[in-house]
Amino acid sequence: MTEQDLKYLISSYQQKSFDLLTQSIANDAKVKQLSEVVELLTTKVNQQNEELEKLKKPKRGSKIEENAS
Repeated sequence: MTEQDLKYLISSYQQKSFDLLTQSIANDAKVKQLSEVVELLTTKVNQQNEELEKLKKPKRGSKIEENAS
C-alpha cells in the first residue's frame, strides 16, 4: 500500500467511526425515550387495574340497602 492509499483508508475509518458513534448516540437517546414511555404506560395500566379491582368489589352498603327494601 502506498502512503496515499493509507491516507484514504484512515480517512474512511475516521468517517465510519464518526458515523457509527453518531448512530450509537442516537439509538441510546431513543432507547431512553422509549423506556420512559414504557414506564409511564406501565404505571397507567397498573392504576387502571387497581381501579378495575375496586369496581369489581361489591359495596357493602348497597347489599344492606337491598335487603332493607
